[in-house]
Amino acid sequence: MPRTTFRVLTVALAAGMAVGTSLPAFAQSDRRPSRPPLDSLATGDRPCDVVTPTDVRASPILRAVLSDPDGDPVSAQFEVSWNTAGSDSPSRLRVGTTAKASGSPFSWKVPDTVPEGQVSWRVRAKDADGYGPWSDSQHQGRCKYLTDFQVPAAPQVTSPDLPLDSDAWVDAVGRYSSLTFATSSPDVTAYWYSFNGGATTTVRPDEPGAPVTVRLTPPSSGAVLLEVQALDAAGNVSAPTRHTIRVASPADSVARWKLADPAGSLFAEEAAGGQSAWAWPGVTFGADGPSGTSATAAAAFDGSYANGLRAEVTAADPTSTYTVSAWVRPEDTDRGMTAVSQTGFLAPSDFALGTTVGEDGQPSFAFSVPSATGGATRVTGGTPAPGEWSHLTGVHDPVAGTAQLYVDGTLAASGDAAVPEGDSHGYVEIGRELEQDGTHWTGAWHGDLADVRVWDRMVRPEEITDLGHRTPQRTGYWAMDTVRTDESYTDTPGVGGGQSLILAGDAHLDTTDPLTGEGSISLDGDGDHLDSDGHQVDTGRSYTVTAQVRLHEWAPDRDMALFSQGGDEADAFTLRYREADLTWEAVFAHADSGEAGTTTLTAPFGGGTRTFAVQYDSEAGQVRLFMNGHLTDSAPYSAADAWDAYRALQVGRDGAGRGGAHHLDGDVDEVRTYAGVLSASEIRTLSEPGEHPDL
Repeated sequence: MPRTTFRVLTVALAAGMAVGTSLPAFAQSDRRPSRPPLDSLATGDRPCDVVTPTDVRASPILRAVLSDPDGDPVSAQFEVSWNTAGSDSPSRLRVGTTAKASGSPFSWKVPDTVPEGQVSWRVRAKDADGYGPWSDSQHQGRCKYLTDFQVPAAPQVTSPDLPLDSDAWVDAVGRYSSLTFATSSPDVTAYWYSFNGGATTTVRPDEPGAPVTVRLTPPSSGAVLLEVQALDAAGNVSAPTRHTIRVASPADSVARWKLADPAGSLFAEEAAGGQSAWAWPGVTFGADGPSGTSATAAAAFDGSYANGLRAEVTAADPTSTYTVSAWVRPEDTDRGMTAVSQTGFLAPSDFALGTTVGEDGQPSFAFSVPSATGGATRVTGGTPAPGEWSHLTGVHDPVAGTAQLYVDGTLAASGDAAVPEGDSHGYVEIGRELEQDGTHWTGAWHGDLADVRVWDRMVRPEEITDLGHRTPQRTGYWAMDTVRTDESYTDTPGVGGGQSLILAGDAHLDTTDPLTGEGSISLDGDGDHLDSDGHQVDTGRSYTVTAQVRLHEWAPDRDMALFSQGGDEADAFTLRYREADLTWEAVFAHADSGEAGTTTLTAPFGGGTRTFAVQYDSEAGQVRLFMNGHLTDSAPYSAADAWDAYRALQVGRDGAGRGGAHHLDGDVDEVRTYAGVLSASEIRTLSEPGEHPDL
């Protein structure tokens, strides 16, 4: 037998103790330190594994928690061992540490001189009586790790659906495409991929080195950069593989019935010349569409049994991606109604979009798709209001297995959705739904419907936001450049022939130093004000009110209001300067009652001309205050808090229209009211110099 060579190197750290050097004189006892349990050991941040080596890509830090049964201080001794080529015995390296209290954590960074490959390690504790047992004693086994410094090869990417690095444009927005990632490195355990340098997604093969096929949708149209990297178990990352995919603009809807047909029509034309939808009794054309949208007209449904329209076309494949949308205006909210559906045959509808009533008796919007058990899965959200327009969108994602409902462009609900086993041959029904027996109708719509659309793809959230957006309608604009005097009153006319604002008290036109344009209205704070010639703002729905103001004094010593609109006992909104803390505040009452709660927003006080905007956004459930084009404050404000203040718009005072209070001492100009929500960029534009008559 050749002589066995045994090499042991022992190193002492910190205090520089040599192995075998006595520790400081601790309290003597008869018991030595405890054997370290495996669950107190770790290789880096991963638990000790005595079976499968822990993969690492750098020399790790070994960790252990050590204790003594007598509570005496202990030190640690770590040992690593590995096989060296050409040697019959393992190489070993030991290191000792300084002492710590019993139960303390110990660690040691393995030096880079330990070669790449598999390494075993163990640890033991030492007190004044000597060493305790090694952690691998009593057949516990040694912790193992495997160092791997080799970077995997860059992955290969293929796709049957997407042309990679091609000049061809592909219709892929909202549609799933397959991509396969493969590698020549056998130890790859994961792939990273991202689009256009965005968020990274991780996918894992069934076994190391195997390929992975993913189904995904490109994030946008245009030239999209796909980047893929391979990772091994040690965490080594390959060089990236990059491909460009030319994604065409999102495809238009495959079916669309605007329902803007002339009164007396017998059918609704399909916008692209496809299958018309024939009207059944109870449907009439010529109703008004939702204002601020491209839907110029609508169809009215009387809610009678089977009233509706049928288009003999299967617009959506229920096993694939699809989206359905419609503008809806229900007259009835105490029963479930269907705005649009696609019938099944002796089976649940492929989809149904409309309203429902919950067990608590509360109405909501709903999107229904088939369930895995043969019934229907329904997601609900939003609150329908009689006589009010809303935009509904239902999105079916067969890969994620979800159904999503958007109300007025905002995600309202999402739920699990099964994928039917077979294709559908059902027809599109507008304003009704065929029951599962294939004979009877249900969900007859009572109210108006407009612009029904179906896509064979998932419409993106940003597209849905645009679909559900209603352009704010300017309901009043007073440039205050002129006044008109009659025998009984003086007013400043509305631009475009709208309502005028009537001047009261000593309010007068000032053309010597106007805020904007050729004039402003000056108020002296002693009863002066203006009010609209009738109800101006529907405060029960989304609105925006803006105005410019310049106070006559710096930091006035009393409160004063810029504008308001109230009911009998409260102001739905008021914007005023508050003397107590030198701020501007917008106050929104929750009901027409002096005892009602309020929501208050604030903006800092400042001199000179200020442009303010107050806003109620019913879709977001928020009120907002802007000053000089910048959002200064916002707060939740639910539909239950909103109410329609029926009195006139007041400029230069508040007080619920009951004689007025907080009269303004200053100049006002550029007063505007809108039905709907101006965007932040539009509000910024109004704060810029000039009159902006087109906004």
